Amino acid sequence: MRRRLSKTSYWAVGIFLLALAVRLVYLWQMKSSAWFDAPMMDAEYHDQWAQAIISGKDFTGGVFFRAPLYPYFLALVYRIFGHDYLIARLIQFLMGSFSCVLVYFLAKRIFNRRTAAIAGVAASLYGVLIYYDGELLIPVLLVFLDLVLILSLLWADQKPSYARWGVCGAVLGLSALARPNILLVGAALVVWMIIRSKNRGKAAGSKSLVCFVLGAILVVSPVTIRNYVRGHDLVLIASQGGMNFYIGNNAGSDGASAILPGARATWWGSYDDAREMAEKASGKSLKPSQVSRYWYIQGLKFATGEPFAFLKLMVKKFALFCNGNELSNNRDFYFFARSTLLLKLLIWRRIVYFPFGLMVPLAILGIILAHRERKKVVVLEIFLLFYMLSIILFFVTARYRVPLIPIFILFSAYAADRLIFQIKQRKFLELAKYAGVFLLVCIPVNLRIPGYSDSNPGQAHYALGVTYAERGDMIRAEEEYQAALSFDPAISEAYVNLASIYGDRGDHQRSLEYYQTALQMGADSAFVLYNIGIEYYNQGFMDQARESFESSLAIRDDNPQAHYLLGETYGRMQMPEQAIKQYQDAIRQDSSYAMPFYRLGMIYNQMGDRQKAIDNLEEFLRLWQGDREQVAKVVELVEKLRNATGP
Repeated sequence: MRRRLSKTSYWAVGIFLLALAVRLVYLWQMKSSAWFDAPMMDAEYHDQWAQAIISGKDFTGGVFFRAPLYPYFLALVYRIFGHDYLIARLIQFLMGSFSCVLVYFLAKRIFNRRTAAIAGVAASLYGVLIYYDGELLIPVLLVFLDLVLILSLLWADQKPSYARWGVCGAVLGLSALARPNILLVGAALVVWMIIRSKNRGKAAGSKSLVCFVLGAILVVSPVTIRNYVRGHDLVLIASQGGMNFYIGNNAGSDGASAILPGARATWWGSYDDAREMAEKASGKSLKPSQVSRYWYIQGLKFATGEPFAFLKLMVKKFALFCNGNELSNNRDFYFFARSTLLLKLLIWRRIVYFPFGLMVPLAILGIILAHRERKKVVVLEIFLLFYMLSIILFFVTARYRVPLIPIFILFSAYAADRLIFQIKQRKFLELAKYAGVFLLVCIPVNLRIPGYSDSNPGQAHYALGVTYAERGDMIRAEEEYQAALSFDPAISEAYVNLASIYGDRGDHQRSLEYYQTALQMGADSAFVLYNIGIEYYNQGFMDQARESFESSLAIRDDNPQAHYLLGETYGRMQMPEQAIKQYQDAIRQDSSYAMPFYRLGMIYNQMGDRQKAIDNLEEFLRLWQGDREQVAKVVELVEKLRNATGP
């Protein structure tokens, strides 16, 4: 006799197919975007890290700076299917679709089937979830793991067993390997388990707690051990925490910008500058854990030294967290949403910020209405409260709050279910109360917070220009950079990139003008002065080139290319001793840099020091990966020098 699928199964399959269909439509629409195969910032970092993993290269150079789970997940996809952005996104869309099914099962377990249906459909059509499912970023993995964690907690709490609590701890550990802030939720869950154990016997409760903690430790400890073995430093998961804490807690913080004061606004530049500033202040070399500790201490000094300013900042971050505006720190969220028809329909700002600006008021109403289901929703409330706190303690962006979207959807679906019930029962007084609560929350959530715009077209055009430049389309890149400056003339990087384009075209005067403007707009002075030096060098103005290279190196000495070009400048100015020093500095900073060895060999040959000439030219031959014609000439020269030197 055949077994028929239950209504639950039909709903689960239907929600999965709906979610997947919507995401496939989005995939088809976004495929034509210039950004599809050009990941930027965090997505580019993950992409490069994943490629390094499958090629066996050490991308991090010691302990993990960022939590490693997502890059290793991406590397697994690349290992199986090749480096294919389409396949990677398709797999993430499958995972995101299954997360919508988990939302359905979670709502059904806690509330009822109608609430579950509303929640599952809402998750399937929630534009922000769809967007992040298609990015090479952590949220798609976090949402899935955190939903599994909550379901496993309810499963273990309903029928406790040591194995089930161990599974809960293991899932928590996996989530922590994706983003460690979940550990604050884990600490709250430990307290909850202790309180629950009073009703179930302390002995059983203690063993369950041990299993929960042990499950998390077993998953996290291999990363901790790896960090200690590879970096000789005790770092639990990643060393980024202290830097991020200070970014979100200093006198100049706006609570949303992911920029370390005084550091370059680039991935590796910010990382290197954070370490250098910490070491300079400490007066010694620091391990990654010590760098992180330094920045934690600086953030705590601000909190204790300026408590009112710190409290004001925390209130601001809470307001940013609850606000409907989707604050982005990678790609302009609303600008990109307008590039596809699907997201244009699902994410917008008119009277309200849709969908977050409607979902949060509904969710607050749902939380209030669910007070009778307190025992059922307590895990959701713990997760919501402490995960929110883990974000506010650092800084707020749209993608950091994505893991909480399913929780908001669950409560808002419950509120919608109660509204439907009251309408059917014609209880208009209750409906009026609900409407009052909704409006009371809806108005502040949808207010624009001064200083935080919905969109920054200037930065969006600049990012698009970078994408076109990476693809070699310099005409469109120039158009986008100019469009960026028309919206925001203070984007210094746009001036730098335009200057580079004009320099490559031979328009050196215009290039220099843009570089000078970039300096006035606060661009990275060392980098800009280095490029100005290149322009002067290419035009044959050696005095100006020397002055620019020296000024660049006075600001930041760790640039072997600048040392090499300064050596070239001295060489053309007939100053061999100064040239030798610069070539040696370039080699000191990068021993694999071949050309300084070649130049040193040639200078020593001219000076009559044949042995030094031979030594440097042989090192050049060992390192050089360029054309064979030059290699043949150098080999011939080395042979002549050896014959002239004799045995």
